[in-house]
Amino acid sequence: MNSINKDEEVKNSILEAAKRVFQKWGLNKTTMEDIAHEAGKGKSTLYYYYKSKDEIFETLAMMELNSCISKANSAVVELKTAKEMLRKYITVMLIEIKKTVSIYPLVKGEIKGNKEFLNMVLKQLHTKEVTIIEGILKIGLQSGEFHFLDEKEINKVASVIVSVVRGLHFYLFLDNDDNEQIDIVTKLISEGI
Repeated sequence: MNSINKDEEVKNSILEAAKRVFQKWGLNKTTMEDIAHEAGKGKSTLYYYYKSKDEIFETLAMMELNSCISKANSAVVELKTAKEMLRKYITVMLIEIKKTVSIYPLVKGEIKGNKEFLNMVLKQLHTKEVTIIEGILKIGLQSGEFHFLDEKEINKVASVIVSVVRGLHFYLFLDNDDNEQIDIVTKLISEGI
């Protein structure tokens, strides 16, 4: 059990060091040697835990996005209506994604054109987000707020909402700071036209 804790501790220190190096040098200029130096570890230690800097970056990206989902999910717990929950979830998700992207300005520019990477990361989170949105839709269906919704459609509707929000992630990723547009979209999703 102790070696598992030590392994997790080493991996976390590598990831924290990598985060600092990626913020300073960007993804393309960073090397495994840079990360090892920042972590105070040998390169062989890094390669023991991670195959490449890309794997480290992917792990960091997933951690950051999972954190965004967790914060958005926590923000809806105390709300009373499904519409409020849906609006709050989407708003917090978009704000958290924007914050996360802003702490990696160099990396942001480097991966902007790498749609394959972005799609892969967001696809991995799709299931988690659909599950959360399904829960909100079920609450709205039971309370009568979403009376137009058929229970058999909940998964598809949740998937569509997540896809729209994913599109907004890309929109924000491309340097759009128009909070009024974000408000309009979240109202359209939660209340309809």
